[in-house]
Amino acid sequence: MNRIFPLLGFIAMVMIFSTKTQAQYFSKLEKLNTEINTKNYDEIRPVVSPDGQQLFFTREAYPIYNQTLIEKGENLHATLSDEAYQRRLSEIYSSLAQKNISTPEKSSFNQDIWVANSKNADFDQVTHPHYPLNNAFPNSICAFNTQENSAIVVNQFPEEGGIRPGFSLVKRQSKEHWSNPEAISIEGFDAQSPDVNLSLSEDGEVLILSMQGKRAYGNSNDLYVCFRISEKKWSQPKHLGPAINSVYHEKAPFLSKDKKTLFYASNRRGGAGGSDLYFVQRLDETWNRWTAPRHFLSPVNSKADESHPYFNKNSGYLYFSSRREGSSDIYRIKIALPHSDEVAISGQVIASNSYEKVKAVIFSGPSKDSFFKNVYESTDGHYRIRVPKGEAYEIMAQRPGYVGEIQEVEFNSSHVFFKDHKLNLVMNPMESGQTIPLKKIFFHKSKAVFLESSMPVLEQLSIILKENPNLYIRIEGHTDNLGDKLALQQLSEDRSIAIKSFLIDQKGIDAKRIATLGFGDSFPLNDNHSESLRQRNRRVEIKIDRLEEDLGLDHN
Repeated sequence: MNRIFPLLGFIAMVMIFSTKTQAQYFSKLEKLNTEINTKNYDEIRPVVSPDGQQLFFTREAYPIYNQTLIEKGENLHATLSDEAYQRRLSEIYSSLAQKNISTPEKSSFNQDIWVANSKNADFDQVTHPHYPLNNAFPNSICAFNTQENSAIVVNQFPEEGGIRPGFSLVKRQSKEHWSNPEAISIEGFDAQSPDVNLSLSEDGEVLILSMQGKRAYGNSNDLYVCFRISEKKWSQPKHLGPAINSVYHEKAPFLSKDKKTLFYASNRRGGAGGSDLYFVQRLDETWNRWTAPRHFLSPVNSKADESHPYFNKNSGYLYFSSRREGSSDIYRIKIALPHSDEVAISGQVIASNSYEKVKAVIFSGPSKDSFFKNVYESTDGHYRIRVPKGEAYEIMAQRPGYVGEIQEVEFNSSHVFFKDHKLNLVMNPMESGQTIPLKKIFFHKSKAVFLESSMPVLEQLSIILKENPNLYIRIEGHTDNLGDKLALQQLSEDRSIAIKSFLIDQKGIDAKRIATLGFGDSFPLNDNHSESLRQRNRRVEIKIDRLEEDLGLDHN
């Protein structure tokens, strides 16, 4: 590791060498500015964007809140009188709380998401996001998903209106605009309490859930782990056991980027008072063995309640909420030296025929992978993603009516990058004969059966065909030069047909839009003198056969 003090090593030193009252942290405890922390209202759940540029938090019972209230597809705030609206909101909050709430504005169910940008490098420019990120129901961001392009929020919000328990996925459409929440599914999710929260690993593969489930040790929340099945589906929660959980209340988890350190809050015995912050370290590749919980010393923990830890590796700051001054406010303290193993890439998506910025979907992932791992949706022609240092990464833009090029970047792992790397992505209008850039489609050796790892590539191809109904393609199969030429010719044809059959049978693409050809070893990319060169020649290329007249595609 390149850090002088790894996070866990540093915290261990604090635990050993600091006194009981004063920990030797890298900075003093800092209460965030008055743009974020109000005097009489609660600010909770700090969530820092992975690049450290934005701080999202939740503000409770504040008189300024989003009043959009959708029921049966109708916004009651726009159709009801103020008195009738407040009465209806009171009924909803009372139902959620299972007790009478006569003034909904002052209720803790009045929760909105706020965001602080760094105008002067201090999170000093606070804004209040509009609907649909906020509405009249409780709103709060739990975690960012891959590439900061989406986040998980508390609760589910059906399209027809109302609220359901659980969590939703929201996608960032631009810096200020978000998509409608889409419900995510956790198999066997059965929270016995409305007090739920979660953390998502930065790669989007692991979810740590705080809830009062059937396996909880006491009449309170425990922590569970879930694993990604698909974009919006997660495995059944697995109880994390007695090393982490107790008969007391474990809540507000945060999982470090390397998925080795888990921060959380608990009101267990032995703390400074109320709810305190703890962390544990995973001891192996399973999720069964952990270190004993370690308690943060003063000034992090106090006699009041501390909760919602969030560690930002790029800055070294631990953010959390605390009631040490009465109402809940957001604080931070540096517990490790700043360290970033990623580089931010930003730029514009430009149409080559007009030189204008256009909206597009940005795909990115390690060059060595068989599919693009990350997806970023740009609605304004700008994009910003992060890629790891020391690894070749590929980036490509996709949009109806256009063909993008795969761009590869790689950054030296020993260098420090203080600014975004600028990279514009140029898209060319589709033309007959163009090759559609896709990751390689892999097959079982000497067979016309593609590997499971190629499914994301075929899925991407089907999306391109559905987004461009006037597009007709030609699937061309190629082989190396090892073997009987007639057999190679047949194999290349069969592999093209296998892809066509998948697109027709599994994705509903019209067979008339897909032609297949097999060329055997007739058109090699190189001289086949080594296995690595032969591997390049074993390929399937997707080309544009023709474009029929425009069928009304939206190119805006």
